[in-house]
Amino acid sequence: MASITSSGIGSGLDIQGLVQKLIAAERQPTELRIARQEAQVQSRISAFGSLKSSLSTFNDQLQKMNTLNSFLTRSASSADETLLTVAVDEKALPATYNVEVSQLAQAQKLQSGAFASSADVLGTGTLSIAVGANSFNVTIDSTNNTLAGIRDAINDAVDNTGVAATIVNGDGGSFLILSGENTGSDQSMIITQSGGDGGLSVLEYDPPNALNSLTEISQALDAQIMIDGFAVTSGSNTVTGAIDGVTLNLVAASVGVTTAVNVSNDTAAVSKQISDFVDSYNVLIDTFDTLTSFDADTKSAAPLLGDSSVRNIREQLRRVMSGSVTDIAASFKTLNEIGIDTAIDGKLTLDSVKLDAVLATEFSKVGQLFANSDGFAVSLVPVIDHYIDTTDGLIAARVSGLDSKIDSFAKQREALDGRIASLQTRLLRQFNALDSLVGQLTSTSNFLAQQLQNLPSILKSRN
Repeated sequence: MASITSSGIGSGLDIQGLVQKLIAAERQPTELRIARQEAQVQSRISAFGSLKSSLSTFNDQLQKMNTLNSFLTRSASSADETLLTVAVDEKALPATYNVEVSQLAQAQKLQSGAFASSADVLGTGTLSIAVGANSFNVTIDSTNNTLAGIRDAINDAVDNTGVAATIVNGDGGSFLILSGENTGSDQSMIITQSGGDGGLSVLEYDPPNALNSLTEISQALDAQIMIDGFAVTSGSNTVTGAIDGVTLNLVAASVGVTTAVNVSNDTAAVSKQISDFVDSYNVLIDTFDTLTSFDADTKSAAPLLGDSSVRNIREQLRRVMSGSVTDIAASFKTLNEIGIDTAIDGKLTLDSVKLDAVLATEFSKVGQLFANSDGFAVSLVPVIDHYIDTTDGLIAARVSGLDSKIDSFAKQREALDGRIASLQTRLLRQFNALDSLVGQLTSTSNFLAQQLQNLPSILKSRN
C-alpha cells in the first residue's frame, strides 16, 4: 500500500519552500550563462544581417554601373518645343541638327451623309472595311441595321484592324464618323458592301472604283520633315531611325521654320551616378565601423569586433578600390585620377571639379573605368556576390553556424531541466528523510520529557 508523505510535518520546516529556493539558486547561474551567450549569438546574427543588407545595397548600385550603356547617357533639347520635342538613348552622339516640320502625320476620317437620327434603319448585308493592308468584315442584319447598331458592330468587331465609329448629332442630322486609329498615307480606308438588301451602299467608300458615298474630312498623311536639308517621311509623328539614337516627337507643322535640336553628353547624370557610388560605399564603411566598434568609456564591444570574416571582407573591398583598370585606353586608370580619393577613415571623397573636367574631355572613357572587363563595378560585383549569396555565401555560412549554436542552447536548457528535476527529487527525498528523523527524535524527546516529569511522584510513592 502506497504511503502518503507530508513534507514538514515532523520538523515543522517549509521543505517545499526550501527545496524551491535551493533549486532556483542552482538553476540561476546556468540559466543566466545560457541567456547571456544566446543574446551574444543573436546579436551577431543580427549584425551579419545588417552587414549583408549594406553589402546588398552597395551591390545594387554596382549593378547599375557594370554596363557601358549606363554611362553613355545623353541629354537633348529642342529650341522650340511647340514644334517638336526630342528624346535620346545611348546610341545618340553629341551634335546639333536643324529640323523643319512641314507636315504632320494624320489618320483618315470619313463622314456619312445626314440621317434623321441614330435609330434610322440603313439596311442589311456585310460591310468589308480595309485599313491599309488589313481588313475585317462586319455582318449587319435586322438586329443591328440602324445607324447606332452599325456603329456598335464596327467597334465590337473582334478583328477590327483600327477603325473607330462614332455618331455626331448635329443641327443637320445624325452622321456616322469613321476614324482611322493609325496615322500615315498607307492607312487609308476602303469600305464596300455585299449581300443583304443593298441598303449599306450609303456607307461605301472606294474612290478608285468611283464609290464615294462617304466624304473624306481628314486625309491619311505621312509626316514630312527636313533634317539638315535631308527630306524624311514618317507614317507617325514619332520619328525614329532618322538620327541614330534620337526620337523626334512632332507637335506642329510650320513650313519654312527650322528648329535646332541639340544632343549632348549628360555629364550631370554620370556625375550623379558616380556620386551615388561614393555615398553607397561610405554607408557600407559606416556599417563596418558600427559593427566592429569598441566604446572605451563603457568598455562595451560591438557584436562583430575582432571577427576575421568581417575584417577580410573590408580588406578585400579596399584592395579592389585602390587598384587600377588595365582594359582602358584613357589618361586615367584609377579612381583617384577622376577625383575619388580614400580618406584615412576608409571612406571615399569626391572632387566634383576634377570629375567634371574629366567628363568634359573623356566622357565615354569614364564608363570604361567602371564597366570594362576589369572595371571597378565589374570586379566588385562577383566579390560581393560571394559574400551575400543566400546559398553559398560567406555570410550565410557564418549565420548557419550561429544558428547551430542557438539550437545548442535549447539542448542545454533541456539538459538543465533534466538535471534540476533530478536534483529536486533528491533534495525532497533527503529533506523528507530528515523530516521523518526529526519527527522521530521529537517524539522520543517528548516521551522522555514526560517520563522525567513523572519521576518525583514515583519516588514519593516509594517512600
